Amino acid sequence: MKIALIGFGNIGKYLADWICANSSFELKYIVARKEIAKETCGFKEHPVQFKKEITADLINDVDIIIECATKDVVTQLLKFPEIDETGKKLIVISTGGLYENKMALSQLKKCEVILPVGAIAGLDAIKAVNDEITSIALRTTKHPKSLEGAPFFENSNIDLASIQTSQTIWKGKVSEAVKEFPKNINVAASLYFASKCENLMIEIVADPNASSNMHEITCEGGFGKIYTRTENKPSPNNPKTSFLAIKSVVSVLSNMNATVKIN
Repeated sequence: MKIALIGFGNIGKYLADWICANSSFELKYIVARKEIAKETCGFKEHPVQFKKEITADLINDVDIIIECATKDVVTQLLKFPEIDETGKKLIVISTGGLYENKMALSQLKKCEVILPVGAIAGLDAIKAVNDEITSIALRTTKHPKSLEGAPFFENSNIDLASIQTSQTIWKGKVSEAVKEFPKNINVAASLYFASKCENLMIEIVADPNASSNMHEITCEGGFGKIYTRTENKPSPNNPKTSFLAIKSVVSVLSNMNATVKIN
């Protein structure tokens, strides 16, 4: 199966190496805004084409598109009618972009949109009981450095560098979370798609003593109660990204050719 990678940051580089080492897949394209010297990559012997923009021809030429860039790229991808083809698979990491484009997403008829579990556990169970949920909340705890650059701080008087103890810095609905913390809270959008709950509440905690990115889900309903806590080590090259989020994409790809599938 031919693959196009949209984005070549920390996640994209890891996935490119994994795909090139797997004979079941062919990495056909990498789309990145910056100029990349193929000679410096670990897969220079592979016939990978580097592009600076997404085109209809590129979409038509692959079976799988993996978005690992930004939510704005998700918006761009969904505007291409070529994306909605039988057999096309769109794997989306920036699930906040899907949340902001729910209308365009609902109009897809043929394309299979796949959301990796990302940095949290329990989405399978929550999806199974989403018609029984009465309340659901997500509490995310990160080191202040992992939250730097979020749009929320443009109009906030919170100084991340001055935080000395664990502190809740924001609470709100999922619709607000994906706008205020677009690079930190894709887990909230993923949880929304699993739960189908518009009243999903998000709490973001900054903790200078945190050595991991922690996500706690509390979900209740007629089925009982689901509570999960996932403590992710940040990716070595990017503290904003959990290593589990990267590995969850590898799991999706591996699952495509597996005899026994765990969904």
